[in-house]
Amino acid sequence: MSNEIKIGGVTEHFNLPWNLAAEQNKFQQAGLDLNWKFFPGGTGVMTEALRTGELDLAILLTEGFISAAAKGLKAKIVKEYITSQLGWGIFTGAKSQFYSVYNRLPKKYAISKLGSGSHLMALIHAEQRGEKISGEDLIEIKSMDGAMSSLSKNETQIFYWEKYTTKPFVEDGTVRMVGEFSAPWSSFLIVARDNVLQTKRSAIQKILKVINEESAHFVSSPQTVRLLQERFKLSEADAYTWLLSTVWSSDYTVRLRGLENAKQALLKIGSVSADLNVEDLCDTGITLV
Repeated sequence: MSNEIKIGGVTEHFNLPWNLAAEQNKFQQAGLDLNWKFFPGGTGVMTEALRTGELDLAILLTEGFISAAAKGLKAKIVKEYITSQLGWGIFTGAKSQFYSVYNRLPKKYAISKLGSGSHLMALIHAEQRGEKISGEDLIEIKSMDGAMSSLSKNETQIFYWEKYTTKPFVEDGTVRMVGEFSAPWSSFLIVARDNVLQTKRSAIQKILKVINEESAHFVSSPQTVRLLQERFKLSEADAYTWLLSTVWSSDYTVRLRGLENAKQALLKIGSVSADLNVEDLCDTGITLV
């Protein structure tokens, strides 16, 4: 049996600690064969990759994992990764007639994939506004580049994505941000396939130890702001603001209230059933608080 662990994450600044640890051979030094892969399509694509065995572990949006698990994904939460809420921006094309998501005119929503954060958060926010999004209003655009093209051509009018990742496209005039949204649960979880937990638990525990240490170093390092500017084109002010507002988990606790909040929001849009027990989505190695 191969000792390789295949892990994936979205192409965003949240995952820079993983990249830095890999570049400095910290996983290798811990006796690990870690194969990292970026997934520009986000959580919806990664849950499918977990299903097929393309990935062993993934860094997933909380709501996306719970939705996928409710639909049969055989995987467990092994750690909260980012405990702070995700700051979603709401975007439209630069020449769009929309200046607010509350505008009741008919609109199409760009989503990276069904089950992705861009899909689920659009539905959750619409439900809170008292609007209904039908399946024909959802246009799959696969990636950020696909979204920018779709919005520019006015094929779609609304797109939900992490606001700092999308900001360069606002600054170059491709899109406008017409709102912000966040939800009361953690941004990202580290999730492992059930059969990988059974066969490679020791390796997973070592991986989590390395990323705990690297995340703590990342937060305190004087080089972090410069790296965020260089690699993700954030301004110095945005890098500082984002870093100060983002909290990495340093232990193996998962907050039950956050999981329940996400479940209740997903329940309202029909993405999960009421009998889903979120505690069952957690591995035995974590502590619910």
